[in-house]
Amino acid sequence: MPERTKALAWMWGADGEVYGLSVDEETHKLRWFANAGCLCDWDDSEVDQTPAQFLERGVPGQIAEPDLETLNEIRRVIAALAQASRLVEKRSGAP
Repeated sequence: MPERTKALAWMWGADGEVYGLSVDEETHKLRWFANAGCLCDWDDSEVDQTPAQFLERGVPGQIAEPDLETLNEIRRVIAALAQASRLVEKRSGAP
């Protein structure tokens, strides 16, 4: 059986709605969810981003921002993933 990819995830409430973010550590894809339930299906994401897009643009407009503590944690984790991506690209000779 193939090993599952470890994902990082956050959920938060705003204005009576539940929002979420799942990050795939292998592909580094960020998937943002509006009206998130207890299980976010990868195919149900509202917006997909790369770490670089998030660091440049922040939380997508149709997703309510989480509280400051959660947002800072997300930024820290995504910055580390972006750095790891740059190191891998540098080692592989990608531009």
